[in-house]
Amino acid sequence: MKRLATLITLTVCATAAQAAPETYVIDNNHTFPHFTYSHFGFSNQTHKFDKTSGKVVLDRAAKTGSAEIVIDATSVNTGIPLFNEHIQAEDFFDTARYPTITFKSDKMTFKGGQPVSLSGDLTIKGVT
Repeated sequence: MKRLATLITLTVCATAAQAAPETYVIDNNHTFPHFTYSHFGFSNQTHKFDKTSGKVVLDRAAKTGSAEIVIDATSVNTGIPLFNEHIQAEDFFDTARYPTITFKSDKMTFKGGQPVSLSGDLTIKGVT
């Protein structure tokens, strides 16, 4: 009887733990937001940002989620230091006045218990 009570207690605790929202912290070493643009119609250029922070929260039981992501715009990496400076200037990212790019979302869509899409507000240069 004592074993049965212990088993039931462990099962209830495990079920409760699975139902709790999960929080994932962005791992800057494995996260590289990137952007792509057409270079005068001849080629597509892709560049990245090297510094990202934030978190994603999933509640699989409620099928909801949220995300708060902050990208350090001064960490733009084109592979060319001179172009990095140019793209941080006022006519592009203007990192002197707007050092971060943010994404905030509280709308996550699930399919079959798995998150499949996320929509929210992206803010670049103070424009959301």
